This record gives sequence, structure tokens and C-alpha cells, in this order.
Amino acid sequence: MLERNELGVVKISRQVIAGIASRSAREIKGVQGIGGGFLNRMGHIFGIDSFQSVKAEILTNGEVIVSIPIIIEYGKEVSSMAQEVQEKIRKDIEELTGLEVARVDVRVEEVK
Repeated sequence: MLERNELGVVKISRQVIAGIASRSAREIKGVQGIGGGFLNRMGHIFGIDSFQSVKAEILTNGEVIVSIPIIIEYGKEVSSMAQEVQEKIRKDIEELTGLEVARVDVRVEEVK
């Protein structure tokens, strides 16, 4: 996303959007982590914000599409957890960036 103002240019990268989505999802009670395999899990263990498996796309109209794999806690209702993740990610991205979120796709990869 590229925005021009009187002071210059502001560019928000896809990685920033993905990072917001990753952190937003992990803040939800019952989300054990972000899926996506071994490297993401190792990054989480060592405190590295690994969000390579989180995909963010900024459309030409400025809207955002996010795709995120999650791991949820055993005993939590899968569908309601996924919906809570969608809502929080949309809210956080819109509040922090001013961009409109068109869609948040959540893939529940694992239950722990």
C-alpha cells in the first residue's frame, strides 16, 4: 500500500500486515500458535516473530486479504475459534493501518 501526503510517501508492506495478523491471532486465548511447519515453530520457541506461513495480499484498491494457519487448544470449538481469529485480525489490521480488510481465511492445521 502506497500513500502520498505533504511530507512524502508511506508504504505498508505485506510483511507488516502478516506480522499484525500473526500477533493478533496469538493474543487469542485458545490459539496455541501459528501453523506452517517446523521453521515457524522453531521461530516461536526462540522468540523470533515467524510469520512466513501467514500470507497477506494488498489489492490494487487498497483492500487486504489475509490467509493464516493456526493451531488451537484441544477442547475449544474449532469453528468459533476460527471466527474469533478472523474478527480480531480484521479489527487490528484496520485499526493499526487504516486499510480495509476484504477477507481473512483461517486454516486450522492442528489441535493440541
